[in-house]
Amino acid sequence: MKKILIKAYAQLNLGDDLFIKLLCERYKDVEFYLYVTEEYKNLKGIESENLKLLYSDSFQKKLINKIGRKLGIANVLEDKLCKEMDGVANIGGSIFMENDFSMEDFKIRERNLKNGKNYFIMGANFGPYKTEEYLNMYREFFKKCKDICFRDNYSYELFKELPNVRVGKDIVFSIKGEKKEGKYILFSLILPKKKSGLNEDQYFTNLKNLVFDLVKDGKKVKFISFCSGEGDEEAIEKLSNMIPNEYQKNISKYFYRGDLKEALEVIENSSAVVATRFHAMILGFAFGKKVLPISYSNKMVNVLNDIDFKGKYATFSNFKNLNMEVLNANPRLSEEQLESLAIDGELHFKELDKFLNEKGEL
Repeated sequence: MKKILIKAYAQLNLGDDLFIKLLCERYKDVEFYLYVTEEYKNLKGIESENLKLLYSDSFQKKLINKIGRKLGIANVLEDKLCKEMDGVANIGGSIFMENDFSMEDFKIRERNLKNGKNYFIMGANFGPYKTEEYLNMYREFFKKCKDICFRDNYSYELFKELPNVRVGKDIVFSIKGEKKEGKYILFSLILPKKKSGLNEDQYFTNLKNLVFDLVKDGKKVKFISFCSGEGDEEAIEKLSNMIPNEYQKNISKYFYRGDLKEALEVIENSSAVVATRFHAMILGFAFGKKVLPISYSNKMVNVLNDIDFKGKYATFSNFKNLNMEVLNANPRLSEEQLESLAIDGELHFKELDKFLNEKGEL
């Protein structure tokens, strides 16, 4: 049985946990290993038993990691593990942003590649980046990887001269959801202060006004948190506190805490999605809902352009489209579009499929 180390944003974020679910369920005869925090003991909804969760919570492991960090070697426990693996699957969305942690992340990836072999990157977009040095640093790194499949054309265009770089639509488009009429309008929220340069007051004021209009129109509303650690739950509480008591009976909340099946059912049971979270938008489309995206970064707009979305969306620089009329008018994606996007989403696994089906020694 082949063994693969998963590199992912393991912070109980619904979108990233769906990546892990899709990866493990696709290759049920492969052993996957993933370093996680203690809270991942609550992870449910992966319909295979091939994921080995590795915790760094023992005294010995904490001490090793602490010494490693002092020596400038973060995630030192992964170095030994990589040597035992057949490959590394770095799966995620915005995993190549230039920020305060960029160099530490890069050094970890370099060591993963050096100590292991067969490094795959799937599901990602590149950036935002600030410097040509950062771009060129990753261009050199990507040359050494087995395969890279980006989820948007913008990222692909940055590296298309590399023979091992490809592009496909977002992996989550390949999730099959049951098409239901729906019982409520689902709002996915973020906490803008966790992102730089976003207008928090205007965001919550416009969301509040849209909630008012929907409730006055007889609609039920549900708020969903995709990631507690990134402040989604705090955002929900902030918006809830802005809603008068007489409207509260028409409003409910759902906090994702690791139950993937339950979270997907919440989205399936909606009639429309007001999506600030990237994968709330993708899942809304995939499950046949009307979607009103609120873009907080270009990664959302890039994907909307790539799928030739005919509706309107709001941005943090312009909230004029954040209203009930736009939500009602935005079209659902057709069955033909969804089938094409699902097939395209599976392109991220194309080279990993070949690799894992190879016979003999690696």
